[in-house]
Amino acid sequence: METIVQLSKGWKILQDVHNIGEQVKLFEKWEADTEVGSQISEWEELKELKHLQLIYAQQPYFGRELRYFNEAPWWYMLEFEVPCDEYKSATLHFTNVDYYGKVWLNGVLLGEHEGYSTPFSFETINVLKPDEKNYLIVKVSSPWDEEVELNEEASRTHLVKRNMVKGTYEHSDTFIQRDVNPVGIYGEVFLMLNSDAVIEERPEFVYSLDEKLCSADIIGKIKMNHLTTGHSYKVIIRIREKNSGLVVVQTTDTFSAEGISDSKSYGMHLEKVKLWNTWDHGYPWMYEAEVLLEDNEKCVCIRKTNLAFRKTEIERTKEITRFWINRKKFFVRGTSYYPDCYISAMTEERYLRDLLNIKAAGFNLVRVHVHTEKEIFYDLCDRLGIVVLQDSEYNWTHPSTDEWADRFVNIYRENVKMLKNHPSLICWIIMNEPGCVDPDGKTRERFMEENPGPRLYREVSEMDPERPIIKGSFCENDIFSGDSHNYLGSLSSGLYEDIYEQKEKLNTEYGFDAPGSAENLKKVPAIQKRFGELLNHVSEIQEYQYKLLKYYTEHYRIQKYSPCSGYVQFMFIDLCPQSFYGVYDWWGIPKKGLNAILESNMPMGVFAKYKDSLEGIYVVNDKDREYTDCTVHWVIIDADTGEVVEQNQVKIDVNEDCCLKVKEFPEDYGKERKWNLSLTLTDSQGKCLAANSYTDIFHLLKRVKGHPERMSHEIGMRLYWA
Repeated sequence: METIVQLSKGWKILQDVHNIGEQVKLFEKWEADTEVGSQISEWEELKELKHLQLIYAQQPYFGRELRYFNEAPWWYMLEFEVPCDEYKSATLHFTNVDYYGKVWLNGVLLGEHEGYSTPFSFETINVLKPDEKNYLIVKVSSPWDEEVELNEEASRTHLVKRNMVKGTYEHSDTFIQRDVNPVGIYGEVFLMLNSDAVIEERPEFVYSLDEKLCSADIIGKIKMNHLTTGHSYKVIIRIREKNSGLVVVQTTDTFSAEGISDSKSYGMHLEKVKLWNTWDHGYPWMYEAEVLLEDNEKCVCIRKTNLAFRKTEIERTKEITRFWINRKKFFVRGTSYYPDCYISAMTEERYLRDLLNIKAAGFNLVRVHVHTEKEIFYDLCDRLGIVVLQDSEYNWTHPSTDEWADRFVNIYRENVKMLKNHPSLICWIIMNEPGCVDPDGKTRERFMEENPGPRLYREVSEMDPERPIIKGSFCENDIFSGDSHNYLGSLSSGLYEDIYEQKEKLNTEYGFDAPGSAENLKKVPAIQKRFGELLNHVSEIQEYQYKLLKYYTEHYRIQKYSPCSGYVQFMFIDLCPQSFYGVYDWWGIPKKGLNAILESNMPMGVFAKYKDSLEGIYVVNDKDREYTDCTVHWVIIDADTGEVVEQNQVKIDVNEDCCLKVKEFPEDYGKERKWNLSLTLTDSQGKCLAANSYTDIFHLLKRVKGHPERMSHEIGMRLYWA
């Protein structure tokens, strides 16, 4: 029998401001009247397990007072009881501790863990006291780093060498405010008691599809513990359709235990496989694998896990970086996602809201940018048919030592183990912009060619051989990477139209940050005060974001497979009130930039190619079906006089998954004119398949004054010309 004791409520907490808790053996002094000295804080009630800034800070998203959360460790204490019974195992589980955790039970050190995103556990059977008070103590810290890399030539002046493997804390360009460094226990804590044999962890299922992707050979890997030697056990594995509950394959094995532990593999064959696919190319068919362990005909343990079948590949040459899903080319229409500085603030409802909006905006992919979300996020992506590029926590500047690389590799291996069963996850990104600031010219080379890049690429390939890997995002010419980032007219100098003649194989970052709703920003007095009169000009900055996103997105669409295989806009939603990269603000209100996505990012689109004159009209079809006898209609209006300059149409057939140039204009057509252009694509019945419009099409805006150098690190936001 398996019993779960929830331990997520009833905690007490204190901050050990001098970090002497271990010296005075605080892990042994849990009684209320215990004397520990006046320098140790009192235990106080903790209302919930969450990042501590969200509980105790009046403003958790900026402010130098936040730094005290990380200047000294925190101690958590829970008093609990468990029923008196004969248990073979008692496993203590934590889903999330950010960042360093050290755990004692009844004064006995159980162990330590580093990282924030993956679960960990300890066996407590020899320490737990049934029918008595038990005391669980956890020391948690997420300290500041001291080593800084100066770069006097760069506009961002310096970078903190981040010693922890947690992505973007202490980011130099206000992406996350300088003083925000999440810390605390969040998620769930529970004790799993077993009086019988148990299936350890989540069963692992691997599969191979036949050449036609019609059938699958499946291997289920089951680890069992606390078996009784000589007992007769039965393992039953059922795989059923998630939607209908129909069992499609089942296998049974009876065996006599020869020892306390055993690992077994079971082969199964499934005909007529329903393939998982993205929402725009099919349906995300899901299965569920259920494993039962019986002891003398009595069920003693059940484990379930989701399962899906699909084939993901990446094609990489000097000319191409392209994903294939189920043997078909997959054109990426993606957005980056980092919905909140504090992962513990996220709920299933917030995830669902965002993912439904992502799907409605035409995106078929999200890049989880240099962090890891809660697992429910990936469950929802599985269900909705949205694919995921999953970053590691590596971002920009870290210690270039083998010791740090070893820690990084170990932590990322835990992430791979946790997430690799999700069909929505189609690619691991091992490092983001390695050596982005490279003073000696050797940092990127070390990370990419020595350590940790090659080692992690090799180990993740062994752990998850069927899933593609990008070794270093923004290492376009590396054969194991191949994607580009492009911020011309944004973080980089120049104009956004400078991309007109550029070719990119696969872009995984482009965008511009613009403030969201002025009415929402007024809800945060410090932001309203620092922006001042700029709040009256938010619409101007949003207009620039709109123009840039539209120009970039359509540029990549028109280059479909020649050579571009897709793009990832940066980002979908702001991760705090004052970080403005999203097309939605932190409150979930759209910016004008969303209009660019709605106009340019749908599976079928009609686009103009232009710079200072009109070059041509293109139709792009990302769908898996063709449309015959279609009509492209365009109207050009003089914006000053309202007169019709040109009104015309052309008949075309649109093949599946294609880009088609349907009209070429004379050289310098419209140069120095002020024109409005509208485009429509209709099918043989006159139904509109796509529409687009351009106001004053050749009026290409200059980059907003003050961007990107004008920043406030106190608040953590762009100031533009404020």
